[in-house]
Amino acid sequence: MAALSASSDAPPASATSSISPADERPSRVLRVRVAGFPRRLLAAAVDLGILLVLSAGVVVAVALILGVPIPRWRELGPDLLVAGFLDRNPFAVGAAGLFAGLTALYQVYFGGIAGQTPGKRLVGLRVISVNGRLPGPARGTARLLALAVSVLPAGLGFLWSLFDREHRALHDHLAGTYVIVDS
Repeated sequence: MAALSASSDAPPASATSSISPADERPSRVLRVRVAGFPRRLLAAAVDLGILLVLSAGVVVAVALILGVPIPRWRELGPDLLVAGFLDRNPFAVGAAGLFAGLTALYQVYFGGIAGQTPGKRLVGLRVISVNGRLPGPARGTARLLALAVSVLPAGLGFLWSLFDREHRALHDHLAGTYVIVDS
């Protein structure tokens, strides 16, 4: 259970004695239940699956239109993408760029503006800012950039939530967000 102050303009408790009661702004405390690691992991897996299917669908459609040969199922894997990058294959670079671009739009829109990605909606989670509101586009963009910092060192930024008192991952701390159970 975490308590968030819905008014960031409220003076600290030690400063209230020097302020007259007429000047005090009431702050509303929002009680929420923060999301645990397993539910967050399931939501992330669903979102990754959606992004992979969308990206693969566009890549296959473009390959069919352009007449580019499509690899067989046994040939698919990370080594195919790495070989494409090393060979400077524009199709491999374009596929990776498409996936990165779709991921950025997906995270900023769903995670920042809407407050829920489809994966989070499926498992009943929501992203909020430290003041209890929707993150918005600026904080959603900050969360996207912080998400890259969480993912790059072998996903250690996500594992942070296992040991954090508030179950916040590194990107949540950097962007000023919480992932809560949606009620």
